[in-house]
Amino acid sequence: MAVIKTIPCGSGEIRIHDDYCKDKTPEEIQKIIDEASIKILNFYKKKEAV
Repeated sequence: MAVIKTIPCGSGEIRIHDDYCKDKTPEEIQKIIDEASIKILNFYKKKEAV
């Protein structure tokens, strides 16, 4: 598992590792991205409703 990108975020950082896509088909990778996107959108929808 290697860090392929680091993104500063406030006082922390977001680290993206290659294990999310290593040894996976393009369809599996897209499913992972879609599921993560839904979780992120739901988080911001709930935050906005408060």
